[in-house]
Amino acid sequence: MNDSEKRRLRHALVRANIAVRAGRPLYPEYNNVFLRTYPVTFGAPRIEYQMYQFWFRTRGCTYDRAGQCSMCNYGIGPEIRPEVVAHSVERKLATVPEGACLYLSPSGSLLDDREVPAEMRDRLLRAAAARRPATFAFESRPEVCDRDKLDRLRRYFAPGTRLVCQIGVESWDPQVRSMCHLKPTRQQAYLDTARTLLDLGFDPIANITLGGLGLSPREAYLDTLAGVRGARAAGYRTQMVFPLSAKAGTLLGWAHDQGLWEPPTLWMLVRLLAACADDAIGPDGYGDLDISWFNPQLDDVVQSRPDSCELCRPVLVESLSAFRLHPRADALAPATAWDDCPCPARTDRLLADPDPLDHLDRLVAVADRWAGQGDAPDRHGLGVG
Repeated sequence: MNDSEKRRLRHALVRANIAVRAGRPLYPEYNNVFLRTYPVTFGAPRIEYQMYQFWFRTRGCTYDRAGQCSMCNYGIGPEIRPEVVAHSVERKLATVPEGACLYLSPSGSLLDDREVPAEMRDRLLRAAAARRPATFAFESRPEVCDRDKLDRLRRYFAPGTRLVCQIGVESWDPQVRSMCHLKPTRQQAYLDTARTLLDLGFDPIANITLGGLGLSPREAYLDTLAGVRGARAAGYRTQMVFPLSAKAGTLLGWAHDQGLWEPPTLWMLVRLLAACADDAIGPDGYGDLDISWFNPQLDDVVQSRPDSCELCRPVLVESLSAFRLHPRADALAPATAWDDCPCPARTDRLLADPDPLDHLDRLVAVADRWAGQGDAPDRHGLGVG
């Protein structure tokens, strides 16, 4: 496929993604903030903490609105009144004990002025800093993660606060990132962002997906393995692997409904972690990998998740949960030793399969299927085959 054909294909996928996204229900205006807690470990020596993760309502991720994310659905809402949402977050933040670990996240990027107006962000950062957290974490994209904003954020927090920024790398392969995940960010931006974060004393985390749109199981596995090693070499201190689910309101979810995509198996995640968990052991004796979204609850948004059979699933979830707290290959021992069902052998065959098609062929099938659905105006002219 030449460059012109790739551009046409990507344009078709973006248009389809925007149309799918338009069908999402809006978050109600009274649902301004949500808090969940979960255990995490970090530091040297490694210590377990409770993470307080805050999500707050915005108009939605700017890049998602532009169709530049094939797999995420962290919600959209009507235009917000920043002072109302900020007040809701402040009230909830006031319940968190001092010295805790805080994670503050909108639907996209905390540093995006179009999603989180600067005055609102400053107000939220002051409220978060007032809790004197041991760690403050947030998520952003390279396009908005500039030095001035990062330096301003840093000045709100007391010296010694661990500041963590998660960056949506998804894939270290620019073509896979642009075509499968629909993120056109240039490669150099990820390198520059890692350096800037390190220069300013932040801990950069690379979010890397497993199982992107159009990728075969073998392609997905190899792409994620390369992504872990590429992000590590670029200076990201933690490589956070996200096995993808089929979410309503996303092109990935729509492709799943059409039988054109399946989530990676939990065994794929176990095989991946076992292959690279011990590649970069730190002074605390642990590796630099972490995992997220490997066991989401099925609901109106998450319609299909990484899974296995009922027999082996509890062993896998338990092993992966143990890995989160102690990221070494030996934490996966109960799973890697398992042979009481056909699931691990089935995944191993998938990973060895030399599929004659590649991800571009499968993406063409997605675009053509969308173009052939009904007579809606936004579905005309999307065929690229």
